[in-house]
Amino acid sequence: MKRIVMTGVTSGFGQQWLYQLDKQQDIEFFVLARNKSKFEAMLKLKPLSNQIHFIECDLLSISSIHAAADQIQQLTDSIDVLVNNAGWWGSNTFDTSSDGIESTFAVNQVAPFLLTGRLLPLLSKSKQGRIINTASFRYEDAKIDRNDLQLKENFNGEQAYCNSKFYSVLFTQSLAEKLAGTGITVNCFDPGIVDTPMLKKALPVWLSPFYSLVRRFVARTPDKGAETGVYLCESDSVSTSTGSYYKDKSIQKTKGSTRDTSLANMLWKNSTDLSGFEYS
Repeated sequence: MKRIVMTGVTSGFGQQWLYQLDKQQDIEFFVLARNKSKFEAMLKLKPLSNQIHFIECDLLSISSIHAAADQIQQLTDSIDVLVNNAGWWGSNTFDTSSDGIESTFAVNQVAPFLLTGRLLPLLSKSKQGRIINTASFRYEDAKIDRNDLQLKENFNGEQAYCNSKFYSVLFTQSLAEKLAGTGITVNCFDPGIVDTPMLKKALPVWLSPFYSLVRRFVARTPDKGAETGVYLCESDSVSTSTGSYYKDKSIQKTKGSTRDTSLANMLWKNSTDLSGFEYS
């Protein structure tokens, strides 16, 4: 029995990711999402063949993430795969979570940092635990202000998203280093330009006027967008790969300052302080 915890599967390519994994036998899914009725409506249209647990969780709330982790720990004594796929792209207004954290930073960075940390004890019980974080090619457009990681002083929704995906790469690499020798791997990937409800927002500004053309001729189907994520969950060929950034099932060399140790350490400390959770 393989046990898989997933966020961000009630829409977009995350939904197809779930259904592609469901083609395997003997899987126990733990799906974290805010809206149970939305998930139930999805299953009514297309049921899953494997066992499923719905865990109500608002990734904008630290207490909700803790409650979800507690519930998972009550349901199982081990996890084989953790998928951090949920993503947030807000407006150009600086909005905060219930904990006072900028919403994009809260969902795309602090939430996976906390959820992963809470579930590491269960992942350590697996023969080969895997953590997969969804990044994006938009990480290349990040503009990091070391004195203002949440962009409180000069907020822009698109920039906050690009920065958060840069942070996903940094978090993946940092966690992989910390987990070296444990048997738990951590990787992230770029799903590409995918035809999802977020596509129009996710395009660079200069491409926005060509949205209809991009959607028709360039964008991938959700199935294609999920392909590398499924590969990272299932393939034996990546069982020892860790700390890498993938696209189309291949490791890609990252650009910019993604290997900046001081910036990675700053992000880790900031995430620790904001989440109130310290990795052991």
